[in-house]
Amino acid sequence: MNRILLILIILLCSVEIINAQPNQDARLASQFFRKGEYEKAAALYKKIYESNKKRSHYYRTYLKCLFELRDFATAEQLIKEQMYTRKSDVTLLVDMGTLYKRQEKDAQAKTQFEKAIATMDKAKIRTLANAFSNASEYEYAIKTFEKGKEMSKKGKAFAYDLARIYQKQGEYEKMIESYLDYGATKPNSVQSIKNMMSKPMQEEANMEELQMQLYARIQDEPENLFYVEMLIWALEQQKDYESALVQVKAIDTRKKEEGGRIMDLAQRAFIEKQYDVAIDAYAYILEKGTDNHFYSSAKMATLKSKKNQLTENAEYTKEQITELEKEYLEALKELGRTPETSYTMRDLSHIYAYYLYDVNKAVNLLQEVLKMGGSSRRLKAQSKLDLGDYYLIKGEVWEATLLYSQVDKDHKEDALGEKARFKNAELSYFNGDFGWAQAQLDVLKASTSELIANDALELSVFITDNLGLDTTQVPMQMFARSELLMVQNKTNQSVSVLDSLNRMFPGHALDDDILMNRAEIKIAEREYEAAVPYLEKVVANYATDLKADDALFRLAELYSDHLNDKAKAMDYYQTLLIDHPGSLLIVEARKRYRKLRGDAFN
Repeated sequence: MNRILLILIILLCSVEIINAQPNQDARLASQFFRKGEYEKAAALYKKIYESNKKRSHYYRTYLKCLFELRDFATAEQLIKEQMYTRKSDVTLLVDMGTLYKRQEKDAQAKTQFEKAIATMDKAKIRTLANAFSNASEYEYAIKTFEKGKEMSKKGKAFAYDLARIYQKQGEYEKMIESYLDYGATKPNSVQSIKNMMSKPMQEEANMEELQMQLYARIQDEPENLFYVEMLIWALEQQKDYESALVQVKAIDTRKKEEGGRIMDLAQRAFIEKQYDVAIDAYAYILEKGTDNHFYSSAKMATLKSKKNQLTENAEYTKEQITELEKEYLEALKELGRTPETSYTMRDLSHIYAYYLYDVNKAVNLLQEVLKMGGSSRRLKAQSKLDLGDYYLIKGEVWEATLLYSQVDKDHKEDALGEKARFKNAELSYFNGDFGWAQAQLDVLKASTSELIANDALELSVFITDNLGLDTTQVPMQMFARSELLMVQNKTNQSVSVLDSLNRMFPGHALDDDILMNRAEIKIAEREYEAAVPYLEKVVANYATDLKADDALFRLAELYSDHLNDKAKAMDYYQTLLIDHPGSLLIVEARKRYRKLRGDAFN
């Protein structure tokens, strides 16, 4: 009995060893193939193939090795051997045609390729087309699918496959046509089609072709919403949210939806600062009535859009701000002062503090938000940071630092906590406690928030550069004092301190910073032309100092946004790009320069 068991064990082990050998050879052959050692790979693949000729995978890789080695005689013999055993496999005709083509026997290759298409059956259409594609014979792959369409008697059959081939060839007009054919029969594929087309559509000519085809199809098939959805996507890629909104409204009306698509598009338009479109979209929702699911959200988003549109324009009047305040108060009266409207209350406090200069109203409103139960933890932290800023404007420094410290303690590990720490460090700077400020800023330079890290680095470098040059801290203390007065909207007092600084310390290293702050004060007072000479002096006299790139950027902004001189704006952006390639402003400057130049995709 023991002897029989021993024999069985020996036999099993032998079988495992026998089975393991081909696998080891295959792995080794694959390694040689990947390294381009085709001769070694071919020897192993030949051994594996001859032991199992039915494994087409080994046949095909062995054939590739022979092609690379230009051993065409052995390759032809190999293909013919496969043809004898796999008589119905039309992909072998592609292999033979490829062999002839490698020998520059184009006529014979063509015969084989066309024979493959002529003899294929319906079950082999995609298999044959893939064989042609793998051989980079894209035209024959297309012919295969075109014949397949005839055989299936479906005009849009194999549309996706054709689109992918046309995309590889760069035949974008046909690619677009095929993707649209595919989507017309598979409406749930709209997102995957967008993903596939996103890169080619970065070319303006391709985007124009897509829109042209879509408009034609919508005219012929107005009920097919796939085309409308694709048109909306195309319009959004070109930032034409106004035209996109027309199409989204049409879908919403036709499908009797509640407005979800409208809300999504409005939010995207808002992000792109197309506030007129966002307001129009929200108005459409509001017209559906108070029972609509999105009514409250649309009401609050409308106010946010109007606020941004007004305040970013910089040409607003006090009357416009007062009218906006009235709309906020009416909305809060209608919707109630609840956790859901607390963000709107926070926005209104911002209007009070920075545009109506009624800091007490801003403080009272935020205190109401903080006392309210149910508000999110994040909103409460944001409100505390805002409230700290308002107390700073009022001159109540202790209250400000207390609020910043609370946020720091409650949000140690996130960006809100880092923002609070930066505000406290900045407050120490305003108070002339430069050592403590420096210590906090050095930690914040490693912030996860790029904006906070950059601000911390800038202020830290500023303190280091200007404090180390003096035996006295008085100039820095005066300058920091003037900056605090700017924050508190006491611009006349801030200018007086800067004047005193210039008189007491003529030719000081802070002179370029003083010029920058004088320019910022004029910009805050909307005296844009008066700001230009200060900035020009920085560029002319302090070209190698830290503020030169800031001055160039601000000049470009002024001429672009307020002084209506596009050419000058472009000149200043270009100077910044050329003379200050390491500036933190370089990415934004390049983006704005391209936009002024009229680039379609910037």
